[in-house]
Amino acid sequence: MRMSSCAIVALMVVGVPNAFAQGNAPETPSGVEPALVDEKKSRLFWNPAPIDEPLVTDRPDFTESTEAVPLGRFQFEGGYTYTDGGDSKTHNTPELLLRIGVFEGVELRIGWPNFATIEDPAGGADGLEDLSLGVKVKLVEQDGLVPNFGVIGEVSIPTGSSDLSSDGVDPAIKLLWSYDLNDRLSIGGNVNFASVTENDDRFFQGAASVALGISITERVGSYLEYYGFYPATDGSGPAHYLNGGVTYLINNNFQLDARVGFGLNDRADDFFTGAGFAVRF
Repeated sequence: MRMSSCAIVALMVVGVPNAFAQGNAPETPSGVEPALVDEKKSRLFWNPAPIDEPLVTDRPDFTESTEAVPLGRFQFEGGYTYTDGGDSKTHNTPELLLRIGVFEGVELRIGWPNFATIEDPAGGADGLEDLSLGVKVKLVEQDGLVPNFGVIGEVSIPTGSSDLSSDGVDPAIKLLWSYDLNDRLSIGGNVNFASVTENDDRFFQGAASVALGISITERVGSYLEYYGFYPATDGSGPAHYLNGGVTYLINNNFQLDARVGFGLNDRADDFFTGAGFAVRF
């Protein structure tokens, strides 16, 4: 029997913890302290992990972090972006990404369709963009000269309106890395590979980024980032961008952000700016 992607997601979120909960409790193994067994059982029974540290977000920059949402926790990220492409102007919201910690170091990602409004001399368009589903895995923890490593596998599903959907199932792989230089400075980046549908044709699109993160205070952070697409569209050359932004941590589980950027060549949009939030519970 065929199942929709949304049904599969629902089973992953609801069915996995229920399956654990319905199982019989194992007997304490000989020679193992009960406290250790209880700690292991608590992880299987979906007890949320502690969240004593500030949340780590995948916005507002292009670079995705290497960190997964803690086990049993939910994190919503969203915002608004205005883009000036010269002849066209675009408004995009709510940029909603739901991240769910399903295992230690593993999160499920649901990118809710954005509502986009495009204004251009040809008449423009408005409507919903495509839904995306994905998984992030934290692979390596920083140790000495070895940086943090992670990976995201995701797929865009053609659920959007006729003017804004790619009309194709578009998979992508994102390789993630980061390195804490000291208590206030960090560097990170992504290398992305995607199969993209455009005008009923499919082409390969690479992307890459590198970002410098700066902790100004315990609550205020900033970043400076380069990213690019190679190619920007089917049959064209690359598009290069530079942007920067600030984040403000209201508390460990709630953050506000703002960003501004511009294109570095003719194939890139002239200017963009936006603001958003992230909340974890």
